[in-house]
Amino acid sequence: MFAAQIGSPNRNGKGEVHIWTEKDGKNEQNSNSIQTVNRGTTSVLVYSSVFQASMDQTLALLYSVSTTNKCTSLGLIATEPEHESVVPSIISTIIQISDGINTIPYAELFSTKTQLANSNSDVITFDSSSANNKIDTKSTKHNGNIEYNEEGIYFIIACAQVGSEIDSDASGDVHLWMKLNDKDMSNSNTIQTIHSGSTAVLISQTIIKLKSNDKVQIAFSSTNKKLGVIASQPKNEPAVPSIILSTFRLRHQGDAIPYAQLSSSKTQWGCKKSKGIEIDMDDGLQRIRNKNGVIKFREAGTYFVIAAVQVASEDNNGIGDLHLWMKLNGNDIPNSNTIQSINKDTGVLICQSAIEIKVGDKLQMVYSTDVAQGKIGLVATQPHNEPLVPVLL
Repeated sequence: MFAAQIGSPNRNGKGEVHIWTEKDGKNEQNSNSIQTVNRGTTSVLVYSSVFQASMDQTLALLYSVSTTNKCTSLGLIATEPEHESVVPSIISTIIQISDGINTIPYAELFSTKTQLANSNSDVITFDSSSANNKIDTKSTKHNGNIEYNEEGIYFIIACAQVGSEIDSDASGDVHLWMKLNDKDMSNSNTIQTIHSGSTAVLISQTIIKLKSNDKVQIAFSSTNKKLGVIASQPKNEPAVPSIILSTFRLRHQGDAIPYAQLSSSKTQWGCKKSKGIEIDMDDGLQRIRNKNGVIKFREAGTYFVIAAVQVASEDNNGIGDLHLWMKLNGNDIPNSNTIQSINKDTGVLICQSAIEIKVGDKLQMVYSTDVAQGKIGLVATQPHNEPLVPVLL
């Protein structure tokens, strides 16, 4: 998983940043993602993938930029906020999920077609895949059903390329969430605002216990019928799929693997001084304890930690930045900070890391804000006929 902090050095650039992968010197098909940078803003562009790697295989991350003004520049931007963890230009987390070939169920699915949404929810369909083992995807072209043949604890992450249809400068919000056996999955909803034809990667992610023959779908809606998940083909680059979904089983059901899927229903406003995020909902928990956002580990090991927070402003009238990073046993984790700019809108900010944990260690997500106008923070909402949009996933 890659999370790139994109923007311009002086916050005066405007345009797009593209990021994709290259394997053994060749562009990987359908691996491209795009995010718009507006003047005065910075955000995190996320790319996630699961794949079978051979010995001595090489993997590289490539990027390109396009600017509306030749006198400005865009790219991956590192910064050092005062009294906080460093904001690196990119955080790359690579973990081995299996030490053999096709030993666990996993899949990576794409859609190469633009799919527009509306105020009524619909499911996203998938028409291609780059990896699949022991997961039934034969119906994904028709109804979006991803059927799990074997029970277990699964990680699922959907990265949707949200925006407006080609040659449209539409604005509004796109919502993205998950369904399990045709029912909305609680606390899985996320929202991204689109400004005048902008584009961004919007994610929804979970760790969940699944039974044999359980079916998962990705659902979406929008406040403008010209918005949705958008596929495109940049010149001399891999295609940009409208959505990439990666899923894999963590271990066999019989193994007591430590995991936590947590969320928060409490809106929390930020300030210059850092605060810990209050987390009041345990959606799934095993051998890990959560005490209102202080996460205590009962088993040593290397843990993959990802947090997705819904950043917004009070009455959609705030302007500024929100910073998100991790603390371990009260100390900032180096190079874990990320930033999301808000301009009277809403978006999702990602922070992720692989961390060596000892028994009894305590992990906490913390945040701060740098506000130019109004009030900015982590905002929970309850859309009509959709799951809750939690403060944090």
